[in-house]
Amino acid sequence: MSGTSEKPIEKKSGRTVAIALGIICIVLAVGLVGAIANYASILNNKDSTIQSKDSQIQTLTSQKNQLQTWLDGNETLLDQTQTWLQGNLSQISSLNSQITSLQNQISSLNSQISSLNDQIANLQNQVNDLNDIVNLAKSTVWVNDQTISQPASSYTYWTFSASYAGYVSVVVHTSTTTNTYVRVIYASHGVNYSNQIGVGTGGTAVFPILPSSSIEIRVGNTNLINGATETVTITFYY
Repeated sequence: MSGTSEKPIEKKSGRTVAIALGIICIVLAVGLVGAIANYASILNNKDSTIQSKDSQIQTLTSQKNQLQTWLDGNETLLDQTQTWLQGNLSQISSLNSQITSLQNQISSLNSQISSLNDQIANLQNQVNDLNDIVNLAKSTVWVNDQTISQPASSYTYWTFSASYAGYVSVVVHTSTTTNTYVRVIYASHGVNYSNQIGVGTGGTAVFPILPSSSIEIRVGNTNLINGATETVTITFYY
């Protein structure tokens, strides 16, 4: 009985193993297909990446070649420019020296012009001054509103010098006598000048003046008994 019962068990076990192996094979086949598909996708992505990189490399290579061509084409021009600059450095330096020299000359000329302008202004002032002298437009006050006194038949005098011809104005503002006079005396260019003008109790006496180092101006009275007091202003016009 034991022999007849073992044979069916072996058949069943072999069938089970076959089924299990079949299932394993199917699973392995499915996994292999999935792996192959995954690797195929990875390879496709790598191919796309490689193609993109190749395209970039080709673009960069083209740009490099273009730049190299430009550099090769302009190398001669750059060399010529460098040669020209080196050959003209001395000329440029010489021109700079000339410019500096001209600037110094301009500065010196400006100083001379400024000095000449000052001289012109000074000369113009002298011309104006001389024109005023010619036209007797200048004046100097020799005595300003001075009060003097003297005894009877006496006088008070002042001495002045004049470098230019002109005239002197003697104003007796007030006097205590009607016998007041003004006299001017000087010698100049062979002329001995002496002249007297009466002004009473007040008045103005005018006398011509030639250049002289000693011009005497007198203010006095011709009283026989009493002295006199006067207030006097003397102005020289020239």
